[in-house]
Amino acid sequence: MTFLGLMSASTGMAIADGVSKDGAEPYPFIGRWDCEVAVMSFTETTYNNGSEDLPIIEIQEGTDGSYALFIEDDYFISLSGFTGESMGWLSSATGDNFNCVRID
Repeated sequence: MTFLGLMSASTGMAIADGVSKDGAEPYPFIGRWDCEVAVMSFTETTYNNGSEDLPIIEIQEGTDGSYALFIEDDYFISLSGFTGESMGWLSSATGDNFNCVRID
């Protein structure tokens, strides 16, 4: 099953340990990002939305190179369009989207 370009858990799931299920490179979203409304940061296990640390429960890589980070209560954010220095951020709850620029 595909949802918003995300592969099903059986074929594309990654776990919140910093590397994808197949042992590939670290996730491209790791670090601090200026996302227009807040500075957000990501580690392999936490997402900081600018005001609080939230545990990442699951990470899924999409067929298009995007990532869905599942946080809690069926909430997830989608990160996409990686260029090394920028990415897109999208909320599943509100539909808000922001362009993010890497800080470090």
